[in-house]
Amino acid sequence: MNASENKIETADQLQKIFNSVVQVESFIPPEARTAKALGTQRKGSGVIIDDNHILTIGYIVVEAENINITLSDGKKIPGELAGYDSTTGFGILKTAIPLKLDALEFGDSDKLTKEEMLFIIPHLNEGKPSAANMVSRRPFVGWWEYFLDKPIYTFPMNHSWAGAPLINQYGKILGIGSLYVTEAYTEGMLSPGNLFIPINDLKPIFDDLVQNGRRTKDIKPYMGLSSQINSGKISVTRVNENGPAAKAGIMEKDIILSINNKKIKDMEDFYKTVWSSGGPGSKLNFEIERSQKKINLEIITMDRNDFYLKPKYY
Repeated sequence: MNASENKIETADQLQKIFNSVVQVESFIPPEARTAKALGTQRKGSGVIIDDNHILTIGYIVVEAENINITLSDGKKIPGELAGYDSTTGFGILKTAIPLKLDALEFGDSDKLTKEEMLFIIPHLNEGKPSAANMVSRRPFVGWWEYFLDKPIYTFPMNHSWAGAPLINQYGKILGIGSLYVTEAYTEGMLSPGNLFIPINDLKPIFDDLVQNGRRTKDIKPYMGLSSQINSGKISVTRVNENGPAAKAGIMEKDIILSINNKKIKDMEDFYKTVWSSGGPGSKLNFEIERSQKKINLEIITMDRNDFYLKPKYY
């Protein structure tokens, strides 16, 4: 069968796409690490990828004690977090019972072009689907120790992006909705859009997430701090309680000057320097400026997954 025969052209084909998209509701204990920042009740979308797995964005479900999944026909079933990857942000859910519904296939996000028509498909309880175009593929740096090399920036914006699949005209998944961005086209140009995690970032770790609940290779060391760049300087905006940075004595408003004797020039350089030091358990010698004084502190990093609260079913 050639590609043109697979193209979505009928109402029945479109209905199958909607049947594959679910609503995800999660309930997080108040003592969870992410409860304060992300809330104790979260909602978004997800997409069925096989008989009992659903792909979504991880921040909806990380540390969740209970997860409810609403199918396209309104039926609700319980789910569990099967795998979470803090490096990419993907979350994979496992349903309590096998799903007898159509799953969507993975596409090839590396072959995506700006000319292709794309579709953002949230569950209808979350919001309306919309058409979009990929307008940029450039690095994204998040203040929460997060970096993506080639995320997909789309325009115009869909208001219900969280966990929604980005699909092409052949009904294949190219990405999962992660963020609202104000500058989709390029930095400095106001163009409200969305950021999607490319599906190709999932393919090398998919088996790991399903079988082990997490990645087992190329694990990024976690510091437990948030930061931002102001006037060319990296300043600490938050220190997570009982995390590596807090235990080392890092404080809010500290300015990070160097790590392991390497001067830090921007946020991307900051993360790449930390990650090049080794995996969890690596030692980082921070030179910081505090109250116009220079101080040296040593952080012993950890695996971010070990920092999070584990549901009872783990």
